[in-house]
Amino acid sequence: MSLLSISAVVLASLGMTPETNAITYKVRLASGADQFFRLEVPPNVEPSKAPASKYKMSPQLAAVAAVAWAGGVSPDASKPRLTTIGGATPGGFYNASYIRVDSVDYQTGPVPYYLVKMNGQIGQSRETFYGAVLEDGRIVAPIPVSGAEQTKAAKSRQHRRQ
Repeated sequence: MSLLSISAVVLASLGMTPETNAITYKVRLASGADQFFRLEVPPNVEPSKAPASKYKMSPQLAAVAAVAWAGGVSPDASKPRLTTIGGATPGGFYNASYIRVDSVDYQTGPVPYYLVKMNGQIGQSRETFYGAVLEDGRIVAPIPVSGAEQTKAAKSRQHRRQ
């Protein structure tokens, strides 16, 4: 009976590995090469030094911050003091242009953040990509990974679900 109890505890603990909200996705770069990215908000993000109530993001502000980060900002020469974000000039983290927001989803863990799904022009193709915006406006950048790492992570998730 005791061996059975120990086996049950060991099997239960193996199945209770913490799930992450990580996303791994592929983007075709302007060069034509495929690049995989992994976007994961780590649980140990240092809290902002700014007062939380003063600088808390809304879904709309998170979308603006993500588009500015993903596609860059450029001054509009025809209208002084205006800035274009995600417009015709490629830039930002993804070197993208003509960015549109597909969705903004509030995630509660491991720390609260907004997951912003976007699409934009990168080189000759329209690509889907993501940004994570913490409640204080800081961006969590995805990390480039190899295709082998992406496949390994997907198999690991599939194995845990079975």
